[in-house]
Amino acid sequence: MIGTSPMVIHYVLDMNRAVDFYTFVFEVKPDFESPGWSTFNFESFVLALHILHDGMDEQQIPNAGLNLMVDHIETIQVKIEAAGGELWELREPDDFVPVRVASCRDTEGNGFELRQEV
Repeated sequence: MIGTSPMVIHYVLDMNRAVDFYTFVFEVKPDFESPGWSTFNFESFVLALHILHDGMDEQQIPNAGLNLMVDHIETIQVKIEAAGGELWELREPDDFVPVRVASCRDTEGNGFELRQEV
């Protein structure tokens, strides 16, 4: 059987801070929330937050694995920065990539990208 529910996992150091970030920036509430595991349903995929603790080999993902299409990057950028994250690079469309792409980090150091059609 092939899986039908895509999930992206971000490893976090502070679950409350990470849940607050995704709730505020993307206006989505967690489906499930606990000190070690929380999930958000983005309809086409689930974002799961997994707490990092001593003895784990996992770590934050510094580069994008999560890509989200948005209506206006700068509007989301304001929310990202207000919530303690950062937008560290904004690329305009070119011959190779026909959309605007913003490289961002959440409060835990996990990378994600925002895409905006022009």
